[in-house]
Amino acid sequence: MQDEARAILRQFEQGEPIVSEDGRRTAAAWDHASPTAVIAHAYGLWVHEKAAARPDGGGRLEEVVRGLFPDAGGNRFAGTADDAVLLTRGLLGDFEAGAEADAKGLGTLYNLAALLHAAILRSQLSESDLKELLARAEAEYAGTLASGELARAQVRDGHVGPWDVTEVENSAVEGGQIDLGALRVPVVPGVEIRPEGIDAQGQGDDAYGITLRVGGSHLQLQLFSAPEGGLWDWSLGELAARIEARGGEVREITGQLGTEIRSTMPAGDSGSASVAVRFVGCDGPGWMLRGVLTGPGADSDTLQEQVRRIFLGTVVDTRDARPLPNGLIAPRWPPLGGWNETDTPLFD
Repeated sequence: MQDEARAILRQFEQGEPIVSEDGRRTAAAWDHASPTAVIAHAYGLWVHEKAAARPDGGGRLEEVVRGLFPDAGGNRFAGTADDAVLLTRGLLGDFEAGAEADAKGLGTLYNLAALLHAAILRSQLSESDLKELLARAEAEYAGTLASGELARAQVRDGHVGPWDVTEVENSAVEGGQIDLGALRVPVVPGVEIRPEGIDAQGQGDDAYGITLRVGGSHLQLQLFSAPEGGLWDWSLGELAARIEARGGEVREITGQLGTEIRSTMPAGDSGSASVAVRFVGCDGPGWMLRGVLTGPGADSDTLQEQVRRIFLGTVVDTRDARPLPNGLIAPRWPPLGGWNETDTPLFD
């Protein structure tokens, strides 16, 4: 991969268009070795070593990154110096910074090449120095993949949700949320809500979930009882089998919300059209939260910021829950006090 990475850097140096392996101006998935991953890791190695070599003091990493921007036109990075710091922190393992950088669309192959190219110029790396750096990056990234580190779920790591109600302070769950009993869902600008399984007045069969519409995307949330834990990992295979039985295609990847399934499914009986559907999930203490996303972001490496905030900010409270025979925990409808239909209207 190091040879392919060097070829991409040559393209960048010559001003040729830079696109990732899938033909888009985005970073590749990080769950396999690729030239994009080698370039990103090589840049991360350079930053880490430059920061470690500085005298003790705060902001060493930030100083190194900002040093790549000696003047307004001195770097071809498509963003500001602040953006470069944010992306760098994400590359070096800061999950929240990485998620924010993804939401801003910073992690393109072009930007990664721009940062590494600036680092090469800043350190005046020779061709042999660059070759050694890329070789180290490829070997270390292969080792990281083999260790299973990248396959770990990146949710519920103590820094981000979804949350169990026992893990948050009361003050954190009262404001800006729709209280659906077992689910407390964040309110974000422009969001609309629809109950599934019952009508808006609460008539009909048991509710089986809710769907939120924001920014053209639809996110359906469903909560399941999982007293033995590990339900999401188990359900991945079942979901894939069901999708393939319907004639769909399935990819299991490690994304912003941990292990997820991205699929294309027939849109109708004719099978002449298909629709992208993305399944994300999270295991909590005694429960599993599943999200089904359609629309913008369903087939992208980058989630819409509103969708990410809804899923990661949801609070689960199963203390009084009565699961249905299939394990589903029905949300309460209409919502409990605090819901403002003006701020969060219903949609059909």
